[in-house]
Amino acid sequence: MATQRDSWLDDVQAQFRGVVDAFWGEVKQHGILPLLEPVPPFNKPGFLSPAVAVGGLLGILLLSGLAVTAFGSLLLTLLALYILLVEVFGVSVELQPLAAWS
Repeated sequence: MATQRDSWLDDVQAQFRGVVDAFWGEVKQHGILPLLEPVPPFNKPGFLSPAVAVGGLLGILLLSGLAVTAFGSLLLTLLALYILLVEVFGVSVELQPLAAWS
């Protein structure tokens, strides 16, 4: 059973390492700037190309901040639910490890 999980994790690690190696190979060959340029339908006017790239980066930053905020609110809600169940209703929440994982 352990070999199947190891082989699965090894496959994921090999794929991830391949993606990272391909990315760094492109960066070493062409630099980081071509990766930030817009793709062909959006790069027609050359003077707007930097503005489109900056707009895309700002959009990514905005959506990342939104995702982090949503994750924080999820954790806060789960904490409130836990406190409500334990303190108000007296429910005991216990986690025990599975026999296969120990």
